[in-house]
Amino acid sequence: MAIVFLSLPLTLHANLVSIDGQSLIAFGIVAFWALVIESGVVTLSLFPAGILIVPSFITLTLINVGVFLFAFLPLTSHVSLWLLEPGVVVADATAIKLLMSAPLLQGGDFVGVSWRRAIVASLLGNTVSFFIGVLGSGAPWIIHDSGGFD
Repeated sequence: MAIVFLSLPLTLHANLVSIDGQSLIAFGIVAFWALVIESGVVTLSLFPAGILIVPSFITLTLINVGVFLFAFLPLTSHVSLWLLEPGVVVADATAIKLLMSAPLLQGGDFVGVSWRRAIVASLLGNTVSFFIGVLGSGAPWIIHDSGGFD
């Protein structure tokens, strides 16, 4: 049952850049799983630094939702995805670096999160999230001149 539940984003067709009424529910499901999986990848990549797993995962998920809703979506119609994605990686890395300095997210063996680790964690998480979005679009390898996937 867990495998079926986790593979749900791969069975849906949603364009995360151009949302219409028909794909709104599919969009919500794909976007939710992309954000959750991205947060999980980032959390796991930061685990060796001594962070607390559950509070960090919850915090990173909330931050990812904020970046997605207030930075990524508003800019998709104005900026090419090839420029927007690196900006999102930098924004996420900055949020990771700042958030991991909070004692609430640090375990007893916390060694710190360097800028390099924050950027790598953000890059890994955003790469996974990007490909979930691409696969959820239904035609992952077709790129149009506008910079978006259809």
